[in-house]
Amino acid sequence: MPGARLTRFDVHDDGVNAWSMAHIAPPPALAGLINGYCDYTERTGGFTARRELPHGEGVLIVNLGDPITIIGGDGNILELGMGEAFVAGVHLQPALSRSNGTQCGMHVFLPLTTLRRLLGVPMHLLLDRVVPLDAVLGPAARQLGMELVEARSRDARIALLDAALVTRMAETRPLAAINDHALALVSHRPDLDLRTVADMVGWSRKHLADRIRDNVGIGPRSFRRLLRFHRVTRMVSAMPDPDWAGLAHDIGYCDQSHLIREFREFAGITPSTFVARLLGESGGLVEH
Repeated sequence: MPGARLTRFDVHDDGVNAWSMAHIAPPPALAGLINGYCDYTERTGGFTARRELPHGEGVLIVNLGDPITIIGGDGNILELGMGEAFVAGVHLQPALSRSNGTQCGMHVFLPLTTLRRLLGVPMHLLLDRVVPLDAVLGPAARQLGMELVEARSRDARIALLDAALVTRMAETRPLAAINDHALALVSHRPDLDLRTVADMVGWSRKHLADRIRDNVGIGPRSFRRLLRFHRVTRMVSAMPDPDWAGLAHDIGYCDQSHLIREFREFAGITPSTFVARLLGESGGLVEH
């Protein structure tokens, strides 16, 4: 049953900002393909815009409430009404999301390779972009969105999303094993230089770069930098008083100055500003 897959339920209400987020594990049929869902509602009395930082995962969100506006890293603006969904791949620049102060929706957490399979397009075409799901998958995406809006319960929404994703995965081909292996080496073995990775999978460095760019949106060197930055932001989000010099050393930056430069490049702000704007359990950063 969908309800049995609830892994965490976060509730917050400080009299100004309030949110509830139900985190749901993937169904067995999608294990390894998606990381789960978040069914959320939010009321923000203190802000209406959020800065979304670059990270190493795909994004699929269905808006189930009032209109929201998303501005991609490329500066293009996407407005979404009730029942409309969007996808986003790798960003190297922060995106912005705006609302009228209330939001509700469903967020699908999924690897970039699953997003590649779901959409059937090379991921570099989504670099720094947010795209309406129906622009890629057609009317079926819009129909799913309205069914989710009309569903009577969270369990009903989860069941609808499960069925839609299982059906789509059955219609598409998985990533070839050699591509999966190459991406795993790039992602999880930063001790290996890229020439060694290419040799291990029997490719040229150019072919390695081309395949990684197709699967995740950027080349292997840039992807490693992005994953490192994502790791920093995840760790800092759980730290009340980060030791920046220690983090820089532990995560693989040359020094604290190197970490600060990458924060400015990927986030457009300093590490201290990042900490000051953190929204805690609701995720993201307040955008002034």
